[in-house]
Amino acid sequence: MVIQRLEMCREMVKMAIQFVMVVAEAVVVVMHQNPALPATNSALTAATPVPFVGFLP
Repeated sequence: MVIQRLEMCREMVKMAIQFVMVVAEAVVVVMHQNPALPATNSALTAATPVPFVGFLP
């Protein structure tokens, strides 16, 4: 019983690591596909920081 749980845990950890790797690769692909914004337009598209006020109930 304990061995089965350890094997399941190991498989879940492997799946989680693979998921993180796929997401990281997707982020890299998206970053390479989007061209950098020119310096003149970057000030116009920047988001205004909003203070964190807490979680809603």
